[in-house]
Amino acid sequence: MTRTVALLGATGYTGRLTAAELERKGIPHRLGGRSKSRLADVPSAAERHLVDLADPASLDRFLDGVDVLISCVGPFAELGMPVVEAAVRTGTPYVDSTGEPVFMAEVYRRFRGTGPAVVPACGFDYMPGDLGVAVAAEELGRRPEEVDVVYAISQATATRGTARSGVGAVTGMRARLGRLVVEGEHGPVPAVRLPWGEELTVPLHQPQATVRTGVAAPGWVTRATQVVGPLVPYTTPVTRLAKPLLTRWVDRLPEGPSPAARGRATGSTVSVVRAGGEQARVVVRVRDVYGITARFLVAAAQQVAGTGALATAEALRAREFLDAMSYEDEGGSVSWSVL
Repeated sequence: MTRTVALLGATGYTGRLTAAELERKGIPHRLGGRSKSRLADVPSAAERHLVDLADPASLDRFLDGVDVLISCVGPFAELGMPVVEAAVRTGTPYVDSTGEPVFMAEVYRRFRGTGPAVVPACGFDYMPGDLGVAVAAEELGRRPEEVDVVYAISQATATRGTARSGVGAVTGMRARLGRLVVEGEHGPVPAVRLPWGEELTVPLHQPQATVRTGVAAPGWVTRATQVVGPLVPYTTPVTRLAKPLLTRWVDRLPEGPSPAARGRATGSTVSVVRAGGEQARVVVRVRDVYGITARFLVAAAQQVAGTGALATAEALRAREFLDAMSYEDEGGSVSWSVL
C-alpha cells in the first residue's frame, strides 16, 4: 500500500527536488513550509500548508491524516528537533535528509527503542555507506571487527543549506582528524578521516565493530592531515568565534547548483568490513548527489519499518533497497556491487 507523505521543508533546494520526485512517482503528498510565496513555487500539484515549527499544534495539524513524514528542514541542529518530536508525538514514521552528526546523535539518544520508526540521514549522507556495510557484513558471513567507510565526491557543489549545516558541524568539531586508506575499485584510496555519520549509524547494527569514516583526498592532503589533525581540538574556540563570519558568507551563496551542474556531480562510497583476517567490500556509485538524495528519501519513506530511532540498515532491507534504487533517470543514477 502506498503511504501518503507529508513533506516538510518543501521550499528548500532538496525539498523541491523531493517534491518533484513525489510528483513524478504519483505518490500522494502534502507540502509544508514557512513561506506562502515560496510554497507556491514548489514543483508539485499537492496541497500547501503553512507550518510554524515553534508551534506543536501547527506541526500536529500538518501530520494529521498522513502515513509518513519526510523532513528537509535545516540546519537540523537548529530547526530539526521539533519536527522529530511531532512525528513521535503523533506516531508518524519519519525520515530526513540530514547530514549533521550532532543532530543524529541527539535523535538516537532520545528516541532509540520507542515510538514510530525515526530514521535520520536517508540521503547521500549517509545511506550508501550504512547500507553498504550491512551488505558487506552479509558477504563476510560473520560479525565484523573493523569497518571503514570512505566517500569520494567529484564536481559537486554544495547548496546554501548544506553549507549552513556544514558551518555548524565544522565549528562544533572536536575530533582529531587523521589518515585512512581503503582498497577501492581501482586500487588504494587515501582519505582524510572525519567523524562522519556512519560512526553513529553502523554501531547500531554492528555494535562490536570499530568504525572509521573518511573522505577521499589526494595523498599529500591525507599525509598533511596526520600532522595537523591532532591540533584540531585546540582550534575549536577560534572556529566558534568565526561562525558568524562564516554564516554571513554562506548566506551570500547561490541556493544550489544548476540542473546541468547537479547532473555532472558524482559520488561513491566504499564500505569495507573485516574480521579474522578476512574482508568484504561494497561500492555504491551515484550521479547527481542531490537528485539521488530525493530518490532515496521518497523510497525510504515508503519502506521504513521498526520502532524508534534507527539506522537506515535497521529500517530497510539493504540489498533489496540498493537493487531497487539502481537505475538512471532525470533524477540521476545509482549502481552498486560487491568488490
